[in-house]
Amino acid sequence: MTFSINQPLFWLYLFDIAMVIATVIHMLYQRRSPQNLMAWLLTLLLLPILGVILYIVFGSRKFLYKREKPPIAMRSVSVTKPDNELASQLDRLLQSNQIAGTTNGNQVRLCNSDVEAFDILMDALENAEHSIHIQTYIFELDSTGKTILNALIRKAQQGVQVRLLLDAIGSFSLYLNRKRLEPLIQAGGQYAFFQPPIHSFFKSRVNLRNHRKIYLFDQSTLLTGGMNLSNDYLGSRETEPKNGRWIDLMFKIQGPTTFHYQYVFNEDWFYTTDERLEDPKPPANSASEQGEIMQVVPSGPDINSDALFETLLHSIYLAKHSIQIVTPYFIPDSAIMHALLIAVKRGVKVTLITPETSDHLIFDLGRSSYMRELSEVGGELLYYQDNMLHAKLIMIDQQSMLIGSANFDYRSLFINHEVVNFIYSKPLIQTMSAWLEELQNHSQPYQPSGNRIRKLFENLTRIVAPIL
Repeated sequence: MTFSINQPLFWLYLFDIAMVIATVIHMLYQRRSPQNLMAWLLTLLLLPILGVILYIVFGSRKFLYKREKPPIAMRSVSVTKPDNELASQLDRLLQSNQIAGTTNGNQVRLCNSDVEAFDILMDALENAEHSIHIQTYIFELDSTGKTILNALIRKAQQGVQVRLLLDAIGSFSLYLNRKRLEPLIQAGGQYAFFQPPIHSFFKSRVNLRNHRKIYLFDQSTLLTGGMNLSNDYLGSRETEPKNGRWIDLMFKIQGPTTFHYQYVFNEDWFYTTDERLEDPKPPANSASEQGEIMQVVPSGPDINSDALFETLLHSIYLAKHSIQIVTPYFIPDSAIMHALLIAVKRGVKVTLITPETSDHLIFDLGRSSYMRELSEVGGELLYYQDNMLHAKLIMIDQQSMLIGSANFDYRSLFINHEVVNFIYSKPLIQTMSAWLEELQNHSQPYQPSGNRIRKLFENLTRIVAPIL
C-alpha cells in the first residue's frame, strides 16, 4: 500500500511512527529491564496506536512524577547494628540507597487471625488520644468497614485528629460514593483519595497506585502488613463471610519504627492534600536493647532508587541454606528469577508457597511459566489449599525476614508505592517459622501440566507478564 503526501492517511501513518519512536526513546531513558522493555516493544509493534496510549496511561514509573511528589528522604534514628553478617550487608546496601538504618527496641506482635487483627485494630482505635492516621489500598463499607468508620467518627467527635488516606482505584466504589464519608467530615475528621483516576489519567499516573498499609495511632502504636480494611481480610467472628476470610498477616509494632511510618504517611498526605503535618517526634533513647531489630523500607516512584528490589536480589545471592517465599502473586523480574534458579543449583533450598487459585486469573496464568521453570531445577513449590492466601513474607537463612505490603511481582517492586520491614531478630523469625510450617501443612506440591499446548500458552503469557 502506498500513500500520497497529500492523503490524510500518510500524515496519520507518519504521526503513528513518530509516537512509537518517541515512546521507545522514553522507555530507553528510563533504563527498564530487558524483560519489561521487550514486553512493551511487542505491544507497540502489534498495537501501534493503542500501544502508545496504553504506555502513556500504564507504562510510566518515575518520569516527571518526582517533580510533584519529592522523593522520601529517610532519616535514621536510634541506629543499631544487626547481629549477623547477612543483616549487616543488607543494612549497608539499604543505607547506601538513602534508606534509614536499623532500629532496636521494637515490640512486635503477630496478629494470629483475622478476628484477633480486628480486635487489636478496634482496641487501638478506641484508645487513641491524639491522632489516628490510616492509609490503605482497599477500604470497603461492608460490616467491617462500617464498624471501623463509626469508630473513626466517634474519635473525631472526641477531638482526636482523624485522617483517612485511601487509594482511589483500590477503594474505587467508595471514591464514586464519597457521600458515605461525609459523617466523618461533619465529626471533624478528614479523608483524601490518592491519585484520583481522571486527574491521574491526564498526567500519566493511573498506573502509580498506593498499596501501603499504615494504621498508626498517636505515633506510638502501628498496625501494618498486608491486610486491607474490609470483611475479606478481618472482622468479628459473627460477620465472617460464608467462604471464610483470606489468609493474611498483620503486625502490631511499638517502638522507633513508628517514627518512619509516620514520616511516610506525612509525605503521602501532603502530596494528596497539600496539608503539611507536624514533623514526627524522634523516639526517645532507651537504655534497654530488648526488642526486634528492624528496618523500614518504603519503595515506589517517590524513592530515588530501587532499594527494595536491589536488597531482595542481593539477599537471594547471599543465601546459603534456605529461601522461603510466601506470596499471592509470583511474577518475578528476570534478574530475581535468575537469582532463584542459581540459588537452587548451588544447593540452597528454595520454597515457594502461593495460593492454588488467586483472586486474579491473569496473574495465575502469568505465573505458570516461572513456577514450571523453578520446579524443573529442583525448587519446592507448594499450592496453599484453603482460602485465598494474601500474605507476603520472604525469609533468608532464618536470619533475615521481609514482611509488609509488597508482593513478589514486577508491580510491587517497580511501580506501586509500598512499605516493608526487614527484620533481623531471632524471636520473631522463629515465630514466623512456626507460622510457615503450619502454612505448609495446608499445602500440596505443585504439579506442572504435561500438556504441550498449555506449556506453549504459559510461555506466551510470560511475554506480557512484566506489564501486568
